[in-house]
Amino acid sequence: MPHPIEFEAITKKFGSRTVLQDLTFDVPQGSVVGLLGPNGAGKSTAMRVLLGLQRANGGRVRLMGHEPGTSGYSAAVRRVGSIIEAPPLYKNATAMQNLQIRAAALGVGHDETAVRNMLDRVGLAERAEDKVGGFSLGMRQRVGLALAMIGEPGIIVLDEPTNGLDPAGAVEIRNIVRDLPSRGATALVCTHRLEEVEKSCDYVVVLRQGQLLTQGPIAEIIAAGGHHELTVDVHPDETGIALQALQALGLTGLRAEASGRIHVPSVLQDPATVTKALADVGVYLRGLETHHATLEEAFLRLTGEAAA
Repeated sequence: MPHPIEFEAITKKFGSRTVLQDLTFDVPQGSVVGLLGPNGAGKSTAMRVLLGLQRANGGRVRLMGHEPGTSGYSAAVRRVGSIIEAPPLYKNATAMQNLQIRAAALGVGHDETAVRNMLDRVGLAERAEDKVGGFSLGMRQRVGLALAMIGEPGIIVLDEPTNGLDPAGAVEIRNIVRDLPSRGATALVCTHRLEEVEKSCDYVVVLRQGQLLTQGPIAEIIAAGGHHELTVDVHPDETGIALQALQALGLTGLRAEASGRIHVPSVLQDPATVTKALADVGVYLRGLETHHATLEEAFLRLTGEAAA
């Protein structure tokens, strides 16, 4: 069975500038995939090539196994819900009318109950009869997400879905996105908000300068590029004994401060093991902190960039 989204050696140029170069990656079925990369990495261009909005100069892209120009591709695109840049809204129409227009164009059910349920799903049930021209940026993003989900498409492609939302609204949208696989959808999400990706995605694809840098389950990406550390705090006079006890556990790369703080990098042990080892040699533990690696740390280490 083909992957729902496949890129094979895709190259895209604008004049003499190469934006995508031999880009190859695929998106697993039933996953929420974060498409990441520094500014100018080619994320938006990749999404536009995927949806047939721009034509690649070389390589192949497939939606549900179909390539652009083949008989099945047009039907596959119609099964994709997307928000690319600003949602395409009719500002003089109400939120409900916008969804009904979209549903009619797709040939899917658009009765009032179904549309109201979709607006309720994105937190806009009470604004169904209001014209979207008066909506805030965050509210327009919600309508856009509803447009992308109308008809329960098999693939959903989202560009900055939480743009303009306050923290509470971002959490709501995150939960909706995370729930998409349970409704039979595969999602590709492009965003610079790495904390949102870490909380909503289970797989990431990282681009740099138009090429694939890495891809894989998010836990593996964090483990490969992140930094785990355990910090123990003991009395300065007991630092030497504490170091010996920690080394006896097989821990390496220890770094001690004059204050009695000892940094243990890449710790995988249960902190309770460390606590017991120190207690066994009579060292009083004044404090213990565990730092878990984050996607942001892994991203910065992988790309060498300061921002997504």
